[in-house]
Amino acid sequence: MGILSYAGGLGLISLIVYIMVIGRDLLVPFMIAIVIWYLINILSDYFHKITIGKWQIPRMISYIASLLTIILVLNFLIGMISNNIVEVKQAAPLYQENFVKLTTKIFNIIGIKDEPNFAQMVHQINLTPFITNVAGALASLMGNASLILIYVLFLMLEQKYFKTKLSHLFNGSSHKEDVLTILNHISSDVKTYIGVKTFVSVLTGGACYIVLVTVGVNNASFWAFFIFLLNYIPTIGSMLAVLFPSVLSLVQFDTFTPFFIVIISLIAIQMTLGNILEPKLMGNSLNLSPLVVMLSLALWGSIWGVAGMFLSVPFTVILMIVFSQFERTKPIAILLSQDGNIRPRDSIMMED
Repeated sequence: MGILSYAGGLGLISLIVYIMVIGRDLLVPFMIAIVIWYLINILSDYFHKITIGKWQIPRMISYIASLLTIILVLNFLIGMISNNIVEVKQAAPLYQENFVKLTTKIFNIIGIKDEPNFAQMVHQINLTPFITNVAGALASLMGNASLILIYVLFLMLEQKYFKTKLSHLFNGSSHKEDVLTILNHISSDVKTYIGVKTFVSVLTGGACYIVLVTVGVNNASFWAFFIFLLNYIPTIGSMLAVLFPSVLSLVQFDTFTPFFIVIISLIAIQMTLGNILEPKLMGNSLNLSPLVVMLSLALWGSIWGVAGMFLSVPFTVILMIVFSQFERTKPIAILLSQDGNIRPRDSIMMED
């Protein structure tokens, strides 16, 4: 019976992965909509806490204010990205030409007159398709904006009925309180992650924007937003957020000074905000193993591409919370955690 149970579980997992792969175009916008929906609720909670004397902003007004804020931000970003994508694509051939000139200059500086095969290979590197693909990916995301907003709208309309539906769904069940507690843990941890990550990403993008504008890097607002997005991807995203603008400054200017200013400044920003501020704000709420984060990044990235990388940590958090509630899967939750401590949730452990 045990073997059949494990085989059935494996088959179910395989079916879910298959559905996620073939339904990628439909599911990815929906998952992005869920993230935006979470952001609306997080902003609403912050607005609701604002007090003017003894008067506190009502829940309904705070919710409307958060919705309008998200709409205004998305409208600004869509306009900004649309304008910058054209400029980035047009500048790609110039960056390619400057890149070739740069490699020649480097070999002249170190005293190599006859460029080796490596230099010839470098000259064959074409930056234009890469930059065009990056811009195209963002353009595709903007193309799905209407579908994402429709999903967000329906999530908002359904939101007030979620608890009622769950209450009726598990009415009379002995596991009703356990299920509701698990869902509350999931919602709390995902809210914490999205809220803190968004706040730190905004600070990072803003600080990097100031640096890029000061140095004079082209399309600073585009690259600042790109840094903001990359900051959602653990570890690798932070490295790419430093690499891309630095390489751009390297191929844009004739001197190395802007490159060194950009790369040193961006590394300092990432180290300060990502390694000092973010852990303090996040606390031990996630407690995920760094190795697990990297593996989940690769797994979800292979299933849903770049979008999967952005969503890898929330997915893994949800899995760890769910696994921690059952005796059979509790060891998996311990392996997913950083220190083996899955927090005092054992009191709600469900018997299956």
